Amino acid sequence: MPEISVFCEDSFHENFVGAMLRRFESEYEVGSSFRFLSARGGLPQMHSEFGEFLRDLAKDRLPLPDSVVVVLDANCAGYNERKKVMARVVESYPQFQQIVSYAIPDPHIERWMLVDEGAFRKVFRRGCTLPALKCAKDEYKRLLLKEIRDSGIEPILGGQEFAEDIVKAMDLGQAEVREPSLGLFLKSLKALFNQWRDE
Repeated sequence: MPEISVFCEDSFHENFVGAMLRRFESEYEVGSSFRFLSARGGLPQMHSEFGEFLRDLAKDRLPLPDSVVVVLDANCAGYNERKKVMARVVESYPQFQQIVSYAIPDPHIERWMLVDEGAFRKVFRRGCTLPALKCAKDEYKRLLLKEIRDSGIEPILGGQEFAEDIVKAMDLGQAEVREPSLGLFLKSLKALFNQWRDE
């Protein structure tokens, strides 16, 4: 059974990516185990703790997973710049480069929740609007909260409590095309699960 370590920035990432992994397990009929490792405290903390995680893997202090998924928001730096920051950590451990992939919502994970208007409608009984890319701090948090509240529901956890429902209802083909940063993550998952299904 493939083992996946998911190195996250926060609990919203855990909920969304965990839901997506469970969906892929079901659709590809590949059982896997995954564990979440969260680095609280922003990019510098995540950078540091990811380096420590890879060092521990290199020294056999932790069991080597079949895949490591690094999850962090692009914020206003953009997908490629955020990926470079974390990929530089991996450069010191070339033996792990083949197992590391990335999920980098651009600019924030809340945008991925708004990508599929049909999925949003199934969960909240009303559609939503995917706005043009914005970079203002907390802009997507505010937009997601407004869209959910407009359906008559008060999100207690900022909307992350609905990540599983949204992911289950998503048209992944449409989402992949509509949101490039999500598309890159979905392509990496397809490659992994295709490989595991064929083994």
